[in-house]
Amino acid sequence: VVPAGLLSGAPPGRCCASRMACPRGGHVLAAATAVAAAVALLALIRRRRHLQGPLIDADLDGTWPLPLAQPEAVGLSTQRLSEISRWSDGWVGSGKLPGLFTAIARRGKLVYAHSSGSADVASGSPLTQHTLVRLYSLTKPLVSVCAMVLYEKGLFQLDEPVSHHLPSFANARVLLASGEIVPAEREVTVHHLLTHTAGLTYGDSDTAVDEAYKAAGCGWDAPYHLSLSDFVDRIGRLPLAFHPGESWRYSYATDVLGRLLEVISGLPLDRLMDETLFSPLGMADSGFVVPPEKLPRFAAIYEASEAPGRVGAGAPQRR
Repeated sequence: VVPAGLLSGAPPGRCCASRMACPRGGHVLAAATAVAAAVALLALIRRRRHLQGPLIDADLDGTWPLPLAQPEAVGLSTQRLSEISRWSDGWVGSGKLPGLFTAIARRGKLVYAHSSGSADVASGSPLTQHTLVRLYSLTKPLVSVCAMVLYEKGLFQLDEPVSHHLPSFANARVLLASGEIVPAEREVTVHHLLTHTAGLTYGDSDTAVDEAYKAAGCGWDAPYHLSLSDFVDRIGRLPLAFHPGESWRYSYATDVLGRLLEVISGLPLDRLMDETLFSPLGMADSGFVVPPEKLPRFAAIYEASEAPGRVGAGAPQRR
């Protein structure tokens, strides 16, 4: 709001809008207010120039599971989001990554989607919102959400010992740094599995516990040659890396949780997750196996290359 006296030519010190005497030098204050108003108007004009809609790549089709919105409508910056595109294109252009697809949503609305590179370097197939990719450890939060659904149904308690459903976890032992094996001070609970505080590992390091995992066939590649039930049964008989609840370690805890859910629900984990999460949420492309008709949409996977600026060779395909 600009004081009327500044625009109407009223005498200094008097505002014609109110006809009230202003403090000495009131016209200076009015001028400052006018400058502030002009700056605000310029900022509004600049902002409106950016409100062109969501930042969606032109070569991506319009099939999206969420409504679209301009970034500013949900409290984000069009200018700042556009920097992600430059960063993404740079990584692919340098040869460090074959492809990147980034999508950002806030408050239930999609405001940004950008594709860099390809889903398959050899064929040059584009990386789009329809490309299927491996979730790897993002499977963990999905399994954990599934567990909480069963928890809400009253099928188990968070402080319930895992051994109630998985007998091999009874009488747990801990392998100390000294090499001594002692009884665990408490049982492994569902809460421990959900928070990676159960004392389990991945069998991918050089500690005594990791070596025990490897000797039992429970190293990092165990899920590729053992069924989930056999795998978890073996893990339950191995010593823990620490007393449950006394430390944190990224581990096979979620694998054990998945088996626990199978026993509690009476369903295989893939079917349980489909009925509990994927189908209700419309996640039609999520699952543990890619059906033949969807394989053309399945992104290739690559291993790191030591050569600078060069994408590595395709990694061995595993189930």
